[in-house]
Amino acid sequence: MNIKSIAIKNFRNFSDFSIDFSNGFQTIIGENNIGKSNLYWAIRLILDKELSFNARNLNIKDFHGFKKEVTIDDHIIISIELYSEDLASFPTFHSFKTSNTTARITYLFTHKSKFVEEDDIPEKIELSQFKWKLFGSGNSLEISDVLALHSIRFSDLDGINLYYINAFRNINSDLHGSTKSLLSKYCQSRTDTETELNSVKTILKRSSTELNDLEFIPDIAENIQKKGQSIAGQYFSFPISISFLSNYDIDAWSQLNLYFSPEEGNNVPIQTLGLGQKNILYLSLFIAELENSSNKHEINILLIEEPEAHLHPQLQKILFSNLNDLKTTQVFMTSHSTHIASDCNYKNLNILFRNVSNDVKSFSPFKDGLLSPRENLLLKRYLDATRSEMFFASAIIYVEGVGEQFIIPSIAMKVFKINLTEHNISVIPIHSRYFDPYLKIVQNNNLEIPTVVIIDGDEDELEEEEEETTTAVENAKRLEVVDRVLVSSGTKTLEIDLFPNADTNSTYLKHCFENLGHKKSYENLIIVTKDNPELWESQLIKRIENTVMKGRFAQELSLMIGTDFIVPSYITKAITHIAKCKNISI
Repeated sequence: MNIKSIAIKNFRNFSDFSIDFSNGFQTIIGENNIGKSNLYWAIRLILDKELSFNARNLNIKDFHGFKKEVTIDDHIIISIELYSEDLASFPTFHSFKTSNTTARITYLFTHKSKFVEEDDIPEKIELSQFKWKLFGSGNSLEISDVLALHSIRFSDLDGINLYYINAFRNINSDLHGSTKSLLSKYCQSRTDTETELNSVKTILKRSSTELNDLEFIPDIAENIQKKGQSIAGQYFSFPISISFLSNYDIDAWSQLNLYFSPEEGNNVPIQTLGLGQKNILYLSLFIAELENSSNKHEINILLIEEPEAHLHPQLQKILFSNLNDLKTTQVFMTSHSTHIASDCNYKNLNILFRNVSNDVKSFSPFKDGLLSPRENLLLKRYLDATRSEMFFASAIIYVEGVGEQFIIPSIAMKVFKINLTEHNISVIPIHSRYFDPYLKIVQNNNLEIPTVVIIDGDEDELEEEEEETTTAVENAKRLEVVDRVLVSSGTKTLEIDLFPNADTNSTYLKHCFENLGHKKSYENLIIVTKDNPELWESQLIKRIENTVMKGRFAQELSLMIGTDFIVPSYITKAITHIAKCKNISI
């Protein structure tokens, strides 16, 4: 059984939010403060039996919209839908079944008068009058429909095991010996733990007896007791003894400690390890104990925040792969790592984002039916650690290649005074002119964020072997979305549009060639085209591509662009569109 979907109304930054999950491992990504931790808290309010009754009584800050006071109609609803093809094997869940394969549990926090009919409604509504309940079954999230359902107790949730690892986990304490440490819990979860524990206790008791028989041990105890008598007096003092271990039955596992062992027989304190290594050790112990404790016909759900903390990219990917292989547990992982986002099981990638109305929504880029099999494959191959940045952005500028990737941010900064990075606007080169799959991602009901495509003109481009010829620009424009997704095309190529003749931005062009050590090439360009201006475009491109190279040229130009740089109209249009969508003044 696994969580199939979650719906949330009026909770924190979620106004009317829903997210659907496929089977297995789930990665949840998005920019900072988008609600990933709030989503986890919503899940815990329903399923985490470790939370106290009072912890489920919410505060006024938990209502969406930063309310200063509540009304009698204010309420928060959180609903989790569970799925299993073998739901009949979970008998305790029959009280909240919605079909032969699904079950639903809903948390409602509202004024107490909603739960029981009351004639005497307080004149002043206060948060202290609000209470929560869990309800089973049902498919509607209207408060009247939820209230009509039968309430359920936590005993009805037996068999659902929720585990939570937060981003601020105390790694050091959990790796040391104590009754509640991960190390102790893991030892207790082993199949033969009772036999192993008895063997350990037998040896410990024998060893401690020999230690306690050392003649100076009673002397230490006597000295401490005399000091106590001198301070508290005979009446208030009490007898003591000193021992390495108690004579009573003890939790021997709490005496166990982990060490770093660089060579046999050399145990070094675990504190000497780096945070990354300790983080891996922590997760290893946690999951090992969880897997050992898993029982048949139980649901195990693990919520992990930022497991990539302190790990370098390769180790992040290894960790991700291993978490993805867990069989007895549905793992949810929130992350800010582009490395994990680009290397995940793509079907299970979930993005949280804010749409143009500032509502938090969710989107899975590889949901069924969005892209063709070929487009899916193309996008998966494309998503390296740099390009997956688009899934953390609040707006996207798609461009063809590295030239635009260097130049567009510089134009935005120097000419339009917009720092794209500060506004979380990503310039994403796709290294082709085939924008279709990337534009399908940002259609309505998908990743609804402001987007623009900056594409070269294609007046000479024709698709081969087509009865009705089309161009890359035409194909892209078919996927425009009014007031949000724009395709802005140039006349020719980027370089020609930036320098359409010898007079436009001429100083910048001259200095680019000179700074790159190709002064002579520039001078020859001017000489050749002075009397033959029709050769300007071909000669310019020839020298940029074959002499200074396009990427290096763009990089140098991006360092030089100033306020007097003449920007082609299609680039101005693109930047203006993004600025308008993001309410940025130009």
